[in-house]
Amino acid sequence: DIAPSDVYVSSKWGYTYVADWKVELNAGAPHEVKDHSVENFLKQVKETSAHIGEYVNLYQVHSATFESGILSDARVHEALHTCRKENGWKIGLSVSSTSQDELIREAMKITVEDGDKLFDSVQCTYNILEQKPYNALVEAKEANMDII
Repeated sequence: DIAPSDVYVSSKWGYTYVADWKVELNAGAPHEVKDHSVENFLKQVKETSAHIGEYVNLYQVHSATFESGILSDARVHEALHTCRKENGWKIGLSVSSTSQDELIREAMKITVEDGDKLFDSVQCTYNILEQKPYNALVEAKEANMDII
């Protein structure tokens, strides 16, 4: 057996796989559906907790966007904060669009009831070809966020 203290496990929520393990789908049919609602969060956090909860260290919003509403939904923010308090998990988000820098900065502004920042980490695309989020990542690191 592997003890939870021997590994660092991250999981994400926000997408539901709907393709039934089929590689080819009908035209326009999605493999997965994005849903950053509080109802979906509560469903997926319950599933995560039941299957791997004792191992989870970091629970991330999968592919946060302005359009998904995750950065403006106070009910989701409260649910994420409650998850952190009840489970001891850090809360993070992943971003992967041309607006990564703006998303990171907006996420850094979100605070919870005790005045603490909601997000402990951010995962984004940064490489030799994609360097736009550099300054936002520096700001996130200076604000004590973990960078993935």
